[in-house]
Amino acid sequence: MRRVDIGNSQAGPVFIWLHGWGQDHRSLLSLATLLKRQGHHILLDQPGFGQTAMLAKGADTAAYADWLADYIDTEAISAQGPVILVGHSFGCRVSVQMAARHPALVRAMILISGAGLKRRRSTIWKLRAAGLKALGRLARLCDRLFGTSLRQAYAKRFGSADYRNAGDLRDTFVSVVNEDLTAEAEAAACPTLLLYGSEDTETPPELGRKYASLIQGSRYIELEGYGHLDILGRGAHQLEARIKMFLKEIL
Repeated sequence: MRRVDIGNSQAGPVFIWLHGWGQDHRSLLSLATLLKRQGHHILLDQPGFGQTAMLAKGADTAAYADWLADYIDTEAISAQGPVILVGHSFGCRVSVQMAARHPALVRAMILISGAGLKRRRSTIWKLRAAGLKALGRLARLCDRLFGTSLRQAYAKRFGSADYRNAGDLRDTFVSVVNEDLTAEAEAAACPTLLLYGSEDTETPPELGRKYASLIQGSRYIELEGYGHLDILGRGAHQLEARIKMFLKEIL
């Protein structure tokens, strides 16, 4: 697996950084570097991304959390200091699962543009989604019965870019996007900072506000003018300032 360490490994909290879908540790390296004086930072390529091998086919975020918990135990990371999870998008899903399934290993969470909850959708959107799902099932049936390639054509025409590019992780992608982590968020009880961009259309602010209502002891901050990815780039210094304030309050 791929792991990059920066910062002070002798004292302070241990930050474990969990990147978004289709990314690797490099997407979080700039922000982690800005915070390197705050403690020891471990940036991981999550399973199936970068240079880390896949988990089992179709693994969900609970499996990713269990993998991370095993890694923390194996490396005795908790003995180095309190563990703070920093996730972006998909990494937030794994973080929430960790806090719910392995609470003793998580001191706090910093969730940036977190996914994992169901969004409000219009009736028209729901009807279209139901129709496309039925069409996909029909394409699979035709392929099975008649040896056609309709499912491949369906994915190319209607599948998202993440779905089309998922490769061997496609079953995991389907598992992940269909999850609703409401119960897990309610079970998480550690201090949590929720950071969202006002212009994010992939994980819009409504998700952050919903997480804030579910996670005990959480704080929601919305950064004006940032989207899903540029919040990590040109928004990095604003994230740094909010994160440092949060750390002063909880440590």
